[in-house]
Amino acid sequence: MIRNIKQLDDETFDVVIVGGGVYGLSTAWDASLRGLKVAVLEQSDFGKATSSASLKLVHGGLRYLQHLNFARMRVSIGERKHMLYMAPHLVHPLEFLIPCYSHGMKGPEALQLAMLANDVISFDRNIGLDDPEKHIPIGRRTSNEECLRRIPGLKQEGLKGGGSFYDAQMYNSERLTLAFGLSAAAQGCVAANYARVTRFKVEHGRIQAATVKDLIGGNEIEVRGKLFINMTGPWSDITAQLTKTDNPDRRVVRSKGVQLIAKPLADVAFSIESKQKDSTVLIKRGGRNYFVTPWRGKAFFGTTDTLYRGAPEDFAITQKDVAEFVAEMADIFPAAELKYEDVSFWIGGMRPVGEEDSNPEVAKAAHKYEIVDHSREDGIQNLLSIVGVKYTICRHIAQRVVQAVFLKRGKTPPPCTTATTRLAGGHIDRFDDFLREACRTSPWNETITRHLALNYGSDWRSIAKLAEADKSLATTLSGSGEVLRAEVLHAIRNEMALKLTDVVMRRTDLGTLGHPGRSALEECATLMARELGWNDEKRADELTEAEAIYKLPPG
Repeated sequence: MIRNIKQLDDETFDVVIVGGGVYGLSTAWDASLRGLKVAVLEQSDFGKATSSASLKLVHGGLRYLQHLNFARMRVSIGERKHMLYMAPHLVHPLEFLIPCYSHGMKGPEALQLAMLANDVISFDRNIGLDDPEKHIPIGRRTSNEECLRRIPGLKQEGLKGGGSFYDAQMYNSERLTLAFGLSAAAQGCVAANYARVTRFKVEHGRIQAATVKDLIGGNEIEVRGKLFINMTGPWSDITAQLTKTDNPDRRVVRSKGVQLIAKPLADVAFSIESKQKDSTVLIKRGGRNYFVTPWRGKAFFGTTDTLYRGAPEDFAITQKDVAEFVAEMADIFPAAELKYEDVSFWIGGMRPVGEEDSNPEVAKAAHKYEIVDHSREDGIQNLLSIVGVKYTICRHIAQRVVQAVFLKRGKTPPPCTTATTRLAGGHIDRFDDFLREACRTSPWNETITRHLALNYGSDWRSIAKLAEADKSLATTLSGSGEVLRAEVLHAIRNEMALKLTDVVMRRTDLGTLGHPGRSALEECATLMARELGWNDEKRADELTEAEAIYKLPPG
C-alpha cells in the first residue's frame, strides 16, 4: 500500500470514498473486487477515529432477542462467521458467562431459553468454517460453582447459576481495519491518509472533483470521480455540507462512548448491569449492560453512552470521564476493586444518536445504519452518505453500498465475493496448525512468534524477511517483549505509516494497552527518522504528539 498523491491528481475514478475507517476501507475492497476504479481519501490515519474505539467484539446479536429483531440477529450472525473466515488470525471465539440472581426474566431459566433461541436462529453459524477453532459452540447453563470460580469476587448471595455462550473478539481491531485497506490496495485501489477533503467542486448538480489538501506534502490537488461516497462517520454531516460551502457548521451531537483497559479480572467475558435503562427493548431484563472482556492480558471495560456536543475534532476523553466510569464500576461491581490508577489506557469515539433520553447528559447510540442518496436529499446526483453504527456489519454495509453504486450507474451489480475471500494475512486453513508451524520455523521465541502470527497472519514472514536482510531489525524495541524493530520499517514501506503515532497505535500494538515506555518511543522515532528523513525538530514533535495520547485533559 503505497501513498501516491500524483496518481490521485492525475486519474479519474469510478468511485471516490471520503473516509478511511473500516466502513470506507471495506467498501473500497468490495468495489475494487467488483472491477471499479476506487480512490480513498482519509483526513488523518486509517482507522484512527471511530473504528479504533470499538469494544473489540464481533457480535452475533444475542441482545437483539430483547428487541425481537430476528432479521438483525441473522445479519450479525452471518457477519461474525464471515469475519472468522476472512481474518482467522485477528478474529477468535470468545466465551461469555452471564450470572443470574433471580428467577423470571432475569433468571437462568429465561437465559437458557434465550441461548436456545440463539442456537436455533444461528443454526448455520459454523457452516463454511472448516477450522474447528473458529466454531461457535452452543450455549449452556452454568453452576454457581463455575460462576464463582471463573469470575473472582462475584457476589455469592442470591446467585442462581448462569449461562455460557460464545461470540467473537478482535485481537487487534486496528490491524483488522488496515487489512481491508491492504486488500483493497492489492486490487488496485488508490488510497491516501492525511489527505483532507476541503470542498467539492459541483457543476449542474454533480460533484466533478474533491479538492484535497495533502497534509504531508502541503500541496492541494483535485481528485475527480464519477460517484462520491461520504463515509466519514462523525464528520458525515460536515462532509455533506462541502457541496455548498467551504466553511460548514462543525457542531454535531453524538453519543460519546468510553472504554477502559485495566488490570485483568477473569478468563471469561461477563456483563454487569448498569444503572442506565434501555427503553428500546421489548423484552426487559433490567438496565443496560457493561461488558468486561479479557483482552491481551488485560480487562476491557465498556461502554458508556453520554452526550457529546461540539466539533468532532475536539472530541476527547477526559480525566473526569475515566474517574466517573471507575466510580460507577466500584458502585455496581465492587469486587473488581477498580481504582483510577489501575487504568492503563482508555479509548473512545462518537456514534450517531438514537432516541432521546429524559436525562440531557445521556445518549442512546443509534442501532441502525443509513444509506442516504443526496439526489433525493439536496439534488446532488452522485453523492451517497453512509452512517454506520456497528463494526461487525461493515462488510454487509459495504456490499449494500456497492450494489447501490452499480444501480446508480444503471448497471447490473456483479456478484459480491467478499464473504468468501480472505483478507490480507488471512490465508490460513487451520489457525492452530498455522501457529504451531510458525513457532516451529520462526527464528524468534514463542512469545514474539505468537505476536507476529496474531497480528500479521500469513504475512508474518514479510517481517522475517526484513529482519533476515538486516540483523539489526531482528531484535525487539526497548521495553517491549514482542514488537520487533523490523515491524517499524515494514509499516513505513508497506503500510503507509507516516507518523510515530501511526506505528505505535495502528500498525503495531506497541502502545494500545498503555504507555510503552519512553525508550520504546525514542527507538521507534529514531528508526522512523532515519527511514523518512526527519530532522531533530520533526522527531521531537512526533514524540510530543505520541506522549500526548497518554495524557488526559481534566474535563
